[in-house]
Amino acid sequence: MGRYAAIVRATALEIACEPLALLITLTSLALATLAPALHCHQFGEPSRMAREAGLSAILVGSLAFAVFSAVRAVRRELESGTLQMVLAHSVSRGGYLLAKMAGVAVSCGVFFLTVWANSLTAVRGAELGAAAAKGDVARVWGPSLVLGVAPLVVPLVAAALLNRFARVRFVRAAMLLAFATAFAGAAFRFDAAFAARYFGVALLLAAPVGVFIALAASAAVRLKANAALALVFTVMALALPAFGSYYLPGVLAKGGAVSPGYVAGAFAAACPLAVAAAWAGMALFKELDLP
Repeated sequence: MGRYAAIVRATALEIACEPLALLITLTSLALATLAPALHCHQFGEPSRMAREAGLSAILVGSLAFAVFSAVRAVRRELESGTLQMVLAHSVSRGGYLLAKMAGVAVSCGVFFLTVWANSLTAVRGAELGAAAAKGDVARVWGPSLVLGVAPLVVPLVAAALLNRFARVRFVRAAMLLAFATAFAGAAFRFDAAFAARYFGVALLLAAPVGVFIALAASAAVRLKANAALALVFTVMALALPAFGSYYLPGVLAKGGAVSPGYVAGAFAAACPLAVAAAWAGMALFKELDLP
């Protein structure tokens, strides 16, 4: 079990060092923070744009992060020639592939929590700004906007300094600092009741992400990176129209919440798809001829 845990840990750390992972993270954070600020909430209710922008950033960003990370994690080992050394240490092919998927899932979890915390700051800022507007145009409350933008700026500056003076890897430091900065911002004027309801809605998005992690990793077993990405993103494009009603952004209005049963049902429906994709990947991996 320790060998598989090491693969999970190494995979998550490798993804944290990927420049593309940092780019997707910063883009998602920018969408969650700047979209409501620039559009000034002229959508019928003060925080609607902030809620929907945040959930969209979590959904689209998590899917992109998961697919690119899964394909890269599997193809790197296959093409670098290090896979044979790993398998020589009493690691089964099926267990290895599942461990790689788990490592991608861990890194996606960190990404998910980072964007969720930052979008929570934007939503609270929209609500506070609307309360302060008193009939005027509602805008994001100034301090919340500053705290929402901080994860876009502070991690890059701090990571650059750490890289320059302490030889810390720039991308990994920036990813971890973005996580910490996003949660620091969310802690300001924190509303536990709303955070719990918002997390429940956002958690629904983890179900399809798990399916696409398994699908992308399995596709990368037999296909080159570009072909695997093309296949998975084609499937994703066909599935995206259904997500608009799936994650129910409207339930947050007027104090609504997603029931735990609905969340459990979403994961129960996603599990067979993820298992089928993972099983197909393990079957393909078992038959793969290694040099």
